[in-house]
Amino acid sequence: MDILDRVAPAARDLLGRVDSALLAAGAPADHVIWSLLRRVGALPGDVLESFGALRPATLRVAASDLRTLAARYVDERGSLVEAGASAEWEGSAAQAFQARVRAMANHIGDRVDPGDGTLSGRLAATASYVDSMADWMASARVELARSLAEALGSTEAVRLHADPGPNADAAQAAAAIGARVLSTAAREIDGATAEYDRWAERLDELPFRAVVQPGGRATPTTAAL
Repeated sequence: MDILDRVAPAARDLLGRVDSALLAAGAPADHVIWSLLRRVGALPGDVLESFGALRPATLRVAASDLRTLAARYVDERGSLVEAGASAEWEGSAAQAFQARVRAMANHIGDRVDPGDGTLSGRLAATASYVDSMADWMASARVELARSLAEALGSTEAVRLHADPGPNADAAQAAAAIGARVLSTAAREIDGATAEYDRWAERLDELPFRAVVQPGGRATPTTAAL
């Protein structure tokens, strides 16, 4: 249980009041909450539920599984190379087979390196990206919890509890609390997008290099991770 789990029950009640006030009375026409609502695409109460559903521990397990799979790729590559080297037949078919084995071995890779342009490297990069998103989730939950704690202790929260409206005072109080929550959500969403952009090139499909057959004929194939 983290800080968001602890603050969520009280925050859920407050944001329920915020959402109800906004839906019933709206907000001042020039209030920043309107642009934040368009940007985030959710009411403050929905933001709490969405961030509350983020589970970084689950992603960390997935990242560990991906690294284990990448290591298995490297291990199996050794068996593939051994099979190619032990081929006993000769001629063009044998040459084509050995060329394909070498190409596939290079495609798989001989180490687990997220910066390596191989299948095992791509798995390692994906694992690192998943870990980075787990870090983002943990941080986003903390940042939202801080905003909620501030909202819970605000004069606007007291006002909204005392007079839920619908009226102009309730709408103003709800808009102030909602803007605080949505501003945090927008900032964290931007952070997640930036993190994806940082890894995007290492998460794309990895094409299998064409194998040149005896006689110069290329056979392009594609292997997707």
